Amino acid sequence: MSALKSESQRPQSPIRFDLGYLVVLAICLLAIWPFIGRASLPQETDAELHIFRLAELSYLVRGGVFYPRWAPNFYHGYGYPIFNYYAPLTYYVGLLFEWLPGLDAVAGVKAVFVLGLLGAGFGMYGFVRDNWGRPAGYVAAAVYIYAPYVQYVDPIARGALAEAFSLGVFPLALWALDRLRRQATAVRWVTAVLLTAAVILSHNLMALLFFGLLLAWAVWQVITVGWRAANGRFLFGALFLGLGLSAFFWLPVILERNAVNLTTLIGAGDNYDYRTHFLSLTEFFTPTRRLDWGATEPVFHFNLGLAQWLLGGFGLLMLALRRVRYAAHAAFFALALAVLLFLMLPVSNFVWQAVPFLPYFQFPWRLLGAAVAMLAVLAGAGVAALLEWRAW
Repeated sequence: MSALKSESQRPQSPIRFDLGYLVVLAICLLAIWPFIGRASLPQETDAELHIFRLAELSYLVRGGVFYPRWAPNFYHGYGYPIFNYYAPLTYYVGLLFEWLPGLDAVAGVKAVFVLGLLGAGFGMYGFVRDNWGRPAGYVAAAVYIYAPYVQYVDPIARGALAEAFSLGVFPLALWALDRLRRQATAVRWVTAVLLTAAVILSHNLMALLFFGLLLAWAVWQVITVGWRAANGRFLFGALFLGLGLSAFFWLPVILERNAVNLTTLIGAGDNYDYRTHFLSLTEFFTPTRRLDWGATEPVFHFNLGLAQWLLGGFGLLMLALRRVRYAAHAAFFALALAVLLFLMLPVSNFVWQAVPFLPYFQFPWRLLGAAVAMLAVLAGAGVAALLEWRAW
């Protein structure tokens, strides 16, 4: 009998709703409130661009072009190939809301921001809960959701719709793959494939980072627990099938990259020069300043967040003391955190010069979202270790 069974072939048990999801929803409420409590979106951010793109996609789809690669109304009617080169998932998700009665492109973009934050909370909770328990899941979800970069910088200060959404899809994909690792079923297999594809279709650059992290995590599982115990063939099968499923987007981007001038994405001494956006160790640990809401562009720090590095650091300490359950699993996130932090420091410049695609990230601080995801997992593992230690 195949190791991959359908859910119907397994003994059925009563469906139990995890009330912890309601707690996570409450945790997320404050983060999503700026989007549901206000009529519009923050001004002078990239959110405006995404509203135009969603409106254009809606116009084209209503006209029968269901997967356009050209935006004919952009650039004063000359057209622009934005849909051929920019990850499309967020716009299609927004389209589902834009089409609802009484809603428009602004509401569609707001809905995608909200879904990204909810995905971040629920995905992180589910993954950490399955490994270290429900209280650990609550802590991890809160640490991730309320990291300055996840809660404020990406969705509000920058209005980076696709990148903010990818920060929510990544923990969901990690959770799906972890469930597949534990028990291979048809439903879990399909879920892992679709969420892996969603990671790639959410944001061009974060797709490289997050798919790399998911692949590295799968390799780590095979190394630490073995091929069979990690359900290696299903893990790697889901990852690469998800990659293949999203090829309708990334393959034309690669094949037609010479049709556009991509060098404009890499600056030399200007805003798009990655060398001008490295962070320092001090900046990582600088507390978030109180924002001046009367300013047109409030000044903020690119930092990890005080609670994030304190709780994540506690998890690292418990891991070093060998108090963390599933220590080998937690060690992956510690190592990934170290690599991500290193890549945001000026000392990593030689790596950025050696790896051809890294300069296209433009801002090394983009890695903050992934770094706080690693910290969130470590924070949850550390809290679980503390609770178990006290109980003992």
